[in-house]
Amino acid sequence: MATSSVNSLSGISTGIDTSALIDAIIGMKSGNVTRMQARKDLNDKKTTALTALRTSLSALTTSLAVLQDKFNNRSVASSDANNTNVTATASGAVSGNYDVNVKTVATKGRISPHLDAGGLPTNLAVASPTDSVSSNIFTPGAPATFAIQGTDGVIKTITLDDSSNTLNGLRDKINASGAGVTASVVNMGRGDKPYQLVLTAKDTGTGTTQGVVTLVDITNQSGGSAGAAANNLGITAGTVDSLTAPTTLTGGLTSTASGSTGVDAVFTLNGIEMTRKSNTVRDAVDGITFTLKQGGQTGITTLTVAPDKTGATTAIQDFISKYNALLKDYKAASTSTKNSDGSINEAPLAGDASTRAMMANLKATLTGLSGGLPGDASYKSLASIGITSLADGGLYLNANTFQNAVGNDLAGVQKLFSFTGDSTNQVVKFVSAGPKTVTGPVDFSITKDGSGVLWGTFTRNGVTSSPMQVVNGTLTGTGDYEGLNLSVTGTGSGTLTLSRGVGRAASDLMSKFTGNGGGISTLLNSITIQNKSLTSQITVGQARLDQEREVLRKKFAQMEATVGKMKAAAGSLTGA
Repeated sequence: MATSSVNSLSGISTGIDTSALIDAIIGMKSGNVTRMQARKDLNDKKTTALTALRTSLSALTTSLAVLQDKFNNRSVASSDANNTNVTATASGAVSGNYDVNVKTVATKGRISPHLDAGGLPTNLAVASPTDSVSSNIFTPGAPATFAIQGTDGVIKTITLDDSSNTLNGLRDKINASGAGVTASVVNMGRGDKPYQLVLTAKDTGTGTTQGVVTLVDITNQSGGSAGAAANNLGITAGTVDSLTAPTTLTGGLTSTASGSTGVDAVFTLNGIEMTRKSNTVRDAVDGITFTLKQGGQTGITTLTVAPDKTGATTAIQDFISKYNALLKDYKAASTSTKNSDGSINEAPLAGDASTRAMMANLKATLTGLSGGLPGDASYKSLASIGITSLADGGLYLNANTFQNAVGNDLAGVQKLFSFTGDSTNQVVKFVSAGPKTVTGPVDFSITKDGSGVLWGTFTRNGVTSSPMQVVNGTLTGTGDYEGLNLSVTGTGSGTLTLSRGVGRAASDLMSKFTGNGGGISTLLNSITIQNKSLTSQITVGQARLDQEREVLRKKFAQMEATVGKMKAAAGSLTGA
């Protein structure tokens, strides 16, 4: 509240502290403004608390999503401590042992064109890879064009000018062309022209050496002499105007080039021989990527794939820590305390029924049973996998119980944290579900109409849904089945068991709290509206108080002046 200090109100005439008197009068009348300001201040604290609550809930939701990914991770242990021949990574793969023997690894075809005694094509060798004077690739003065065909069969045209008339220039042009080869310059360490161009296929395997390097139409436009460029490469001018490596190396190298042929990777997996063009094998076993490192293996390497218990334990502990921190912060924001003078320090969320209901629902969900799981399910609650409640409402993890559950029935543990659908007929496969999708056993029937269009219906508790069309192999549910997406490959009928694990239920619940239009957003919007109204009322109320203060100041000033005059008149009468 504004105050005014005026010299005329010192009470010299009356002996009254008029400034203090005005403050007391305004203070008595400012109670409404004071209460509104206190309410607005509390709303500001409530906004801060709600924003923090939303952030914590979002972090908890993210933690659950990370946990889902960790359940798909697999640890891979090798019988070879040095990982000499093969290594592997896995995600979502079936646990088990995989015996691998690597006979050969895939290699790239490599060619270094050179001139053998009596051979036709020449070497691409120079004294200096950067000197454009003594080691020209073509006669200076006009551009030279090259065409190179890589492993993809695509012919790329390369043009060299005087600025790139070096072996390095040719290398850089080839590499920038996007051809299926990689050019490099190596120092052979012998002779007066030790620097040689080497061309290597970008892919491995025997098929990739087809046309590993075909340099054709080495043409210098200068003076119209097609043989000039070839002459600088050591080819007899006018006789040979192209340099061609073998179009295939599978039959062996010829005198036109030296190098090595590309070979395929050959290995056995659990006794079955396999061949691949790459040393990275992703299609042998679903969810496992093998990396072949060295061939000639005499024995076998046993790779043991198992659930990543350590990663899953770390992720579940992170979730529990975030939940316990959320609970602690909420209690601090919702529990009022008593000051030393006995007054109450009101907590911003104290008495807020909405947030209290949110936290109660979240706790009930996490400590309750999963919806829709069959009676013979291995695990139906978090307690069954070692996650129990503490006296203060927090969660506690028994790591041994949890890891045993992961090792014994990973799929059962995963169902506690996800929405799953098990079908008795594989023409229908579960893909995904939404927060409103029902749980429990649902009978389905897929039929085909006269136009060949597939339609599906669901029956639950004796009630059959309206037909839903299958579009591009996907059936999207409506009504009670909103959010349900199924993959459909044909006609048939069966039963789909839909279950929402406690983790997924909690995630859906928290998304409802934190999303647009959710519980917290609604509260924050309401506070914003309240504070806007309070600010307006406080401004108007304070203006009135300031106006009244000014009126009082003037009245008391007038009183002081009047009293002063009266005292002066009395003094003159008494001769004082």
